[in-house]
Amino acid sequence: MEELAIARLLHQSRQAELPIGSGEWLLAVIGAVAARPPTSPAKQLPLQARRAALEEKLRERGLAYGTGAQDSSVEVGPEAAPGERAFAHFVGGLVRLCAKAGAVSHSGSFVPGSSHELGVRARRAQLLAVLAAAGGEAETAARLFADPLAIPGPVEKLADKTAARLARRFLRTGGPFAGLPLHNGLCAVEARACGTVALSAFGHGRISPGAVALISSAALSSRVLLVELLAGLARSQEDGGHSQTGMEQVIRAQRLPVREARALRAALAHPREIEQVASALHSEALRRFMLTQVLLAALMDGRLEAGEFAFVERLARAIGVDGAALSELEAEVASFYRDHKDALAALRLAETPEGLPHALTTRLEAAVLDNLDRLLQEIRETRELAELLAKAAAGGALTAADKVKIREQLIDLAKTIPALAIFAAPGGMLLLPILFKLLPFNLLPSSFTDPPPARPALPQPRRKSG
Repeated sequence: MEELAIARLLHQSRQAELPIGSGEWLLAVIGAVAARPPTSPAKQLPLQARRAALEEKLRERGLAYGTGAQDSSVEVGPEAAPGERAFAHFVGGLVRLCAKAGAVSHSGSFVPGSSHELGVRARRAQLLAVLAAAGGEAETAARLFADPLAIPGPVEKLADKTAARLARRFLRTGGPFAGLPLHNGLCAVEARACGTVALSAFGHGRISPGAVALISSAALSSRVLLVELLAGLARSQEDGGHSQTGMEQVIRAQRLPVREARALRAALAHPREIEQVASALHSEALRRFMLTQVLLAALMDGRLEAGEFAFVERLARAIGVDGAALSELEAEVASFYRDHKDALAALRLAETPEGLPHALTTRLEAAVLDNLDRLLQEIRETRELAELLAKAAAGGALTAADKVKIREQLIDLAKTIPALAIFAAPGGMLLLPILFKLLPFNLLPSSFTDPPPARPALPQPRRKSG
């Protein structure tokens, strides 16, 4: 164990000396993870359980949102730009995801007892091979995966190619496209493709170029569907042309192969109707992913327009997601960005209402004050909502179920007061304290709150004398 700790520290110390995005830097990140791999179960898990484990890891590490949580195996110098930091932790997340696939698949290099020096070298080579295969180097990656300890091996050259591709596509230090949801959505598709290649490779003990080709084709389809949905959302925005231009810049900046670039540009220019796109989302994980990306994109400018709200609601209906599931997804996204504040500055959700984008809070204040009379009437006619808001305004604690009910009923009120659609946005429930401040303290109808009339005093029975 002491040797592994030393190896991990050596790999991490090298990271600080190397340019982020170089081949040597990538090998140092992989080496740090390989020196301390995830715990392997007693035996290989069934395929469904392995997929579930990777899906959980995608969400836990933020990869499902196209970013990466802070990773203990990644060392970034204080002078690194925010885009470099985000990229470094994203790559660390990719490597850790692939290592998780090796562990749950009970692959030879990841089972207990393989922690010696050769085990670290084998894990490092195989993790690189998976990343390289997902990046289009399937033939070379297959040979390295099959013989990870070969000398001389293609490790350094393959690392240079893989790192160059990742940096070209996902390393963003500035520019008008920085932080746009399409960029992060493409990062998330990459993470899912890497995870699928890793599961296949470690599960079968080899990298199949044919299987990698199928996975790559599915990833391209996911990218096209994502672009179609975000392009459709942009068309529902008041200033959708700005978003459209930003997405064009993202696609151009990635320097994609001609076939892929042409497919994404066509999707951007001619998106299909929501229902047509929804019918092509064949898995629960893919439907969840697309809805998450649309939610994040809708709130990126700090407000939710009526057209955006209608688009989100229409997509949720098309893929069979009800209000409660939408609330759970929102809470999960908000929780991740609250716990990992540096993961993605552009789309970060604040921990307190005071930290929310100014446009979001001022929009809510204007919406409530402009519609106060109608809002109070609607709330008072909805007994459960009135009781829950009154409870919270008086300082009572709300359960998770209470918050889901409040959110659903506020969104329902948006049918008559469209400005309340803001509560459908990711982090919308974080605005509740502001809503409490704007509403009169006594929200309940008088029949709920007025004390019962005092009973007339009954005449006291007379005592009998003597």
